[in-house]
Amino acid sequence: MKKHQFRPESLMMSYGYKPEWSEGAIKCPIFQTSTFVFQSAEEGKAFFELAYGLREQGEKEKPGLIYSRLNNPDLEILENRLSLWDGAEDCAVFESGMSAITTAMLEFLQPGDLLVYSNPVYGGTSHFIQHFLPKYGIHVLAFAPGTSKDQLIRMIEESGQADRLAMVYLETPANPT
Repeated sequence: MKKHQFRPESLMMSYGYKPEWSEGAIKCPIFQTSTFVFQSAEEGKAFFELAYGLREQGEKEKPGLIYSRLNNPDLEILENRLSLWDGAEDCAVFESGMSAITTAMLEFLQPGDLLVYSNPVYGGTSHFIQHFLPKYGIHVLAFAPGTSKDQLIRMIEESGQADRLAMVYLETPANPT
């Protein structure tokens, strides 16, 4: 029998979901809950330890559902499908753009680092970059539209932080434009 190679857009229709997980529903139901039941207090403790990185996952152990802020079946299925679509190793979805931006910056920036960013940016992003990051010792440097590569390199060198450049953040299209 010939094995078919399905394209990502076909695979995404059912990828990451099994009907037996939800009372046999053909399509994934929408989980409108914040919390999930544990079979025991020990199981709950084990799930939280994994979620908060307090220990390594065992070979045959599977992480469980805890709280929708940490994991949710709908979001996990969406992340799996987006990973499939993009051919990516993994994916993370967020409830807002600012959540995604903040998470990425806080993950990759440390005190003393330099963030170079395009200006203008969305107002919430601008406030976070200009007011929040410096409180944590992160240096920021904005560049305007039309700045050439050579001008940008010179700006970074003149900042005295070139050796600490950790991230370049661009918004396209910029908001406001």
